[in-house]
Amino acid sequence: MKKKFNHTYTIKVLALSIATFAFVACSSQETKQKKRQDEITAYAEAINTNPTALNPQKADTMINLYNNYIKDYPQDTMSEFYLFQMYNIYSAMNNCDSALACLDRIIKEYPNGKKVGAAYFFKGVVLNDVCLNKEESIKAFEKYIELYPDNPHVETAKRMIQLDTMKKPMQLLEDNNDNGAK
Repeated sequence: MKKKFNHTYTIKVLALSIATFAFVACSSQETKQKKRQDEITAYAEAINTNPTALNPQKADTMINLYNNYIKDYPQDTMSEFYLFQMYNIYSAMNNCDSALACLDRIIKEYPNGKKVGAAYFFKGVVLNDVCLNKEESIKAFEKYIELYPDNPHVETAKRMIQLDTMKKPMQLLEDNNDNGAK
């Protein structure tokens, strides 16, 4: 007697095989991704335990690790965090344009991310402290205050604007002393 070919069985086996392959591929991808995160964490911890160890070569290595991860996993939440870490490195190395580029990418690429508010705030800080551009710093802090009026850093942003708008900070003290002497 000839057996009848069961198409339903074949389709189920094929579907199970594809699902198994996809699961293994995803597991392999997750393992690879986790391994890269661990590599980045280990390198960052080595630098963080000895901040004087951050030199241009190590900073470039760290930035390359971050950049490669972000390129390969742009939708991963760690990519936003790594961009923020890159901003920190560039800022520490007084690289105005690159620090701002990282913050702008966070704002553009992760508009609902956890670091976007901080990106707006630190954009003002970088413009003030690294780029030495008081006018743009004021604009950045004003934008931050407008977008995040209830954030605890708003008071700091307001103080930064106040300091940036003083023509001569020492003049304020002198004026106060003159008024007190009269």
